[in-house]
Amino acid sequence: MDTALWIIIAVIVVIILLVALLFFLRKRRELRRTKAQRIRENAAGDMSELRRREATAQEAQAHARKVQAEADAKAAEARRLNEQARAHEGHAAEKRDEVQSTLAHADKLDPDVRAEGERRDDDRHLGTPGHKHELGDSRGGNQPSGNQPGGNRLGDHLPGENPTRNPQQPPRDVP
Repeated sequence: MDTALWIIIAVIVVIILLVALLFFLRKRRELRRTKAQRIRENAAGDMSELRRREATAQEAQAHARKVQAEADAKAAEARRLNEQARAHEGHAAEKRDEVQSTLAHADKLDPDVRAEGERRDDDRHLGTPGHKHELGDSRGGNQPSGNQPGGNRLGDHLPGENPTRNPQQPPRDVP
């Protein structure tokens, strides 16, 4: 009986080992489920953070598009105003040419005006039509300022003042 007893003990040990192995495998499967659940919960928390960041990114993109549209509108307005300014400059240049032509024509008709645009008689008539005409550039070129000595504009000269004379030079004797 000794052999039969050893066979029964071996079978019981194998059964106990199988039960222990099954218990261990179930416990391991349960631990893996629990771990997977924790990972899913963490991912769900990260998902809300992801949605918050995506919403922030979309708001930033919308704001950038709005600012870009405003910049484009301002650039278009600036182009329109530049074109308008160029048109005004062209009209001013045309008018300046017209005025200079009219003054030159008046000087040709006036018997008191010399060929270079200065009056033949004394300086008493300076500041009146017929003295040398100089119109400045409307864009700020060489136009003299109205508040500087000798820098009066056409028709603003005082009687006895020579508008073509440099204020730093002493007056010349007129024959």
